[in-house]
Amino acid sequence: MKIFLDVAAAFIIALLSGMGVGSAGLLVVWLTVADAVPQLAAQGLNLYFFLFSSSASLLIHVRRRKIFWTAAAFMICIGAVGAISGTALSSILDAGLLRKLFGGMLVFCGSMSLYGILSHERARKAATK
Repeated sequence: MKIFLDVAAAFIIALLSGMGVGSAGLLVVWLTVADAVPQLAAQGLNLYFFLFSSSASLLIHVRRRKIFWTAAAFMICIGAVGAISGTALSSILDAGLLRKLFGGMLVFCGSMSLYGILSHERARKAATK
């Protein structure tokens, strides 16, 4: 029964990821809460998940010529600097603090997304009056 739940959760998270919902938070939360996987291991597994799901998306976007290569190169450089800085910082900070910071980031990003949706809905209703 446990394997069925894990497969179903992976399928739903992959489906949501394909629709543009951020899968990082969902997969890490599932792994840490439902499977008691340590936070850092869950984040590592999430990176593998992301590599495979984003590779499929990248192939489709390259084929449809929807990639702005200059912007992509800029984001890759900034992302590499962020990854190196984050790795250095994570080796200094306590794991409990990192867990709290990650949770706070998820709450903040979720709140901002919800605020954007609600603002968009209010603007749409005001435009139709």
